Amino acid sequence: MSTGSDRPRVLGGAPGGFRDRLRQKARGVAIRVLGMEFDTEERAPTSRPKVAPGDIDLSVIPKLVDGDGDTPGPNHREDIGRTWVAAQLAGGVAPYFIDLRPPAEVVAGTLPGARLLPGRLVEQRLAELPADREVRVTVFDQTGELGSAEVAAWLRSAGWPMARRLRGGYAEWLEHAEPIELPQPCAGGRLRPGDPVRGPDGREGRVLRSVLSPTGPEIEVYLPSGEVLGPVPEAQLLHGS
Repeated sequence: MSTGSDRPRVLGGAPGGFRDRLRQKARGVAIRVLGMEFDTEERAPTSRPKVAPGDIDLSVIPKLVDGDGDTPGPNHREDIGRTWVAAQLAGGVAPYFIDLRPPAEVVAGTLPGARLLPGRLVEQRLAELPADREVRVTVFDQTGELGSAEVAAWLRSAGWPMARRLRGGYAEWLEHAEPIELPQPCAGGRLRPGDPVRGPDGREGRVLRSVLSPTGPEIEVYLPSGEVLGPVPEAQLLHGS
């Protein structure tokens, strides 16, 4: 059996030092990705006691559950996990995000570049989806249980086979401090998605979208009934309460 003194020296350093540091770094990355810092101690590889299978208390072993972020991966047919989406975003190959939440919830933030299409509005606006139907589409609501699975399934049946639900929804994304962006008005505008407004006919709603037209900023207003008013020139809208 070899001992520590038998290990080859790497680049003139301490015996096996580079290899050990690399192994330790990989272990640390894995621990952070899996969110296990709270349950980890530094242990020598040979210090782990041998335990008979019958002595294991299964009740104390944490279980992977829906929405834990690490599963499922990109090959799942219906869902995708938070960490996979975050990795795609960091790698510059982010999916096309569809935010199903009401505009009132979006004003505090959304996934970067997300298209706001609350409820089942996406079914009426397929022209806004990518022309390349093989593009990955990630659909999310607040918790992952408020309609995103159904909308993703509908999109797959409508010809976007890579549509997936984000497990855990926006709540889990935010809880783990993943990147978000705040909605902004269009150039020259003052109203941003989610802002309360009152239309020329007195009806109140929330800004769905702010776009710049040749005549100035125009607003689409999402009404409580689920209807969309507009586009309306921003100058004709009053800021609601």
